[in-house]
Amino acid sequence: MKKLLTLFALMFFVVTAKAQIYDGITQPTKYRVWIPITASFDGGNSVSPFVGYKYEPIKWFSATPILQYNLNTKNLSPQLWLNLNHKQRYYLLSRSIYDCRTNRYRHTLSTTVKLPEGFMIDATWNDLYNGIQFANTDRLQLVAGYAYKFMVCNIGYSMRNTPGLIANIRFKITEYNWLQLKYDGGLNALSINIALQFN
Repeated sequence: MKKLLTLFALMFFVVTAKAQIYDGITQPTKYRVWIPITASFDGGNSVSPFVGYKYEPIKWFSATPILQYNLNTKNLSPQLWLNLNHKQRYYLLSRSIYDCRTNRYRHTLSTTVKLPEGFMIDATWNDLYNGIQFANTDRLQLVAGYAYKFMVCNIGYSMRNTPGLIANIRFKITEYNWLQLKYDGGLNALSINIALQFN
């Protein structure tokens, strides 16, 4: 009951706050270096940095090739992110991921809608295709948040596979670079993410 009341309180905070979510879907720069360090409360760590370059031939479309490497599993995952947007307000991001270790192709979809007064809603359908079939081990996540000066707080929920509360806080070090702390209740894990973005 206590967890349910906490969830309602957090969702009330989200709905009544001005939100801003900083993610690859609205990446403002050409280059990005992302370093996620994840520790599971059930045991096990993961460090899997990636680098990407955004090519934007027109204002409503961009393509970003990504190279990600998991230092723990020694696994390379080349990716291609295709981003469509309408008037820099509605975004759709298609992420094609090839797992070299399992020799499987995975696919993830993300969308963001920027609403008036700085409010933003973000949804991600992780592993919509998991390399074997559609909508099997997928996770559907809904997130919103609030930005105040150099700090951004996000809250949301992950459904379907490994459901649970998701919360993070990001600190902007510069205009484009930030440090994020994230809790994933579904995976029972805590992660630190460092984002370096530049042109």
